[in-house]
Amino acid sequence: MGKTSTVSSWLCCPCRCLFCGLLSCIFSVLATILVIAGVVVLALYLLFRPHLIQATVASADLIDFTLTPSTWILRYNLSVALSVRNPNSRIAIHYQSVVAEAYYQGQGFARADLPDFYQDTGETTVLPLPFAGDHPLEGGVAAAGFRKEAIDHASFSVDIKLSAKMKLKVWAFRVPGPKPRVDCPLNIHRRNAS
Repeated sequence: MGKTSTVSSWLCCPCRCLFCGLLSCIFSVLATILVIAGVVVLALYLLFRPHLIQATVASADLIDFTLTPSTWILRYNLSVALSVRNPNSRIAIHYQSVVAEAYYQGQGFARADLPDFYQDTGETTVLPLPFAGDHPLEGGVAAAGFRKEAIDHASFSVDIKLSAKMKLKVWAFRVPGPKPRVDCPLNIHRRNAS
C-alpha cells in the first residue's frame, strides 16, 4: 500500500471525499488570489507613495460679523482664500462637487459651491471663498458665545470646512479617490466696515 501525501491530509478530512477535495481546491485558489492582490497593492503603494492633500488659509478678512440681539440673526461678510496643495509626485487630482461651509459655535451659517478644478502633481491652487449674508443662530449658547468673543477679544472662532469628490489620475488611468474633509479653524478679528 502506498503512503498518503501529508499535504492532502492537512487540507482534507480523512474520508477523502469529493466535497473535501473541491473545498481544498477553492481554498487554495482564494488564498493564492489574496496573496497576489496583497503583493500588488503593496507594490503600488510603494511605487506611488500617496499623500493627503494639504490645505491652509492664505488670507481671511472679516468685514461684518454682527448679531441682532432680539432675533439672533447673524449678519456676516467673510472672505477667505484657501490654499490647497497636491503633494503627490505621481498622482494628479480632479476635484468635483466642491463645497465650502462656514461654521460658528458648531452651527453652519454659510455655504459656497465652487467649480470643479484639476491639480497636477505638486501644484497649489488658491480658492477664493466669499461668504456674505445673514443666518439665524439657534439657541442661547451661541449668542452668549458671540457676546463673550465680541467683548473679550473682538475676534471670532470660525471653522471653514471643505468637502469634495476626488478622482485620481495615475498615468492614463482615472480612479475614484477618497472623499476628503478639510477643516480649518480660524480666529479672525473683525475689521470695521467703511
